[in-house]
Amino acid sequence: MDTPKQKKKAVKKDETTKSKGLVVIPYVEGVSERIARTLKSYNISAAMKPHCTLRNMLVHPKDKRDPLNTTEVVYSIPCKNCNETYVGETGRKFGKRLEEHRAEADKACVNVRTRANRKASQSATNKSVITDHVLEKDHIIDWEEAKILGKEADRYKRWIKEAVKIRQQVFFGFTLCI
Repeated sequence: MDTPKQKKKAVKKDETTKSKGLVVIPYVEGVSERIARTLKSYNISAAMKPHCTLRNMLVHPKDKRDPLNTTEVVYSIPCKNCNETYVGETGRKFGKRLEEHRAEADKACVNVRTRANRKASQSATNKSVITDHVLEKDHIIDWEEAKILGKEADRYKRWIKEAVKIRQQVFFGFTLCI
């Protein structure tokens, strides 16, 4: 039969060997075992899990969206000849808006062949600032590098995002076609 003193000692031993917690670490061969041994010396249990599983490598539940079919975006279109970048926004498909910019710029460039026509086209009002840039500076727009900067469903918030992107470009030393 145990005496009361022996019971107290047994309880103290259990408290010192009791785990202080559990840590889950990614399994890396050779490294994880050493970390687990070190943690065990401090009475901390370690569980290892694989960081790369078949599920992570094979399962991708969502298909990627085509950026040209994305709606409600703030976008940028750079110039090939200089550092200027046009920033705009649209609630419609990005690809459709890009086609409209391109069609207007191409149409304006076809009509300008002589100095007199160029001077007349500079005084005309165009729908897009991109067209103005192409006509005034005789530059080429890099349509392939056009990209989406952000997405926003609310029109007013999208306008604010557009203004912020324009200000960021001015702040970081880019000049704008606006």
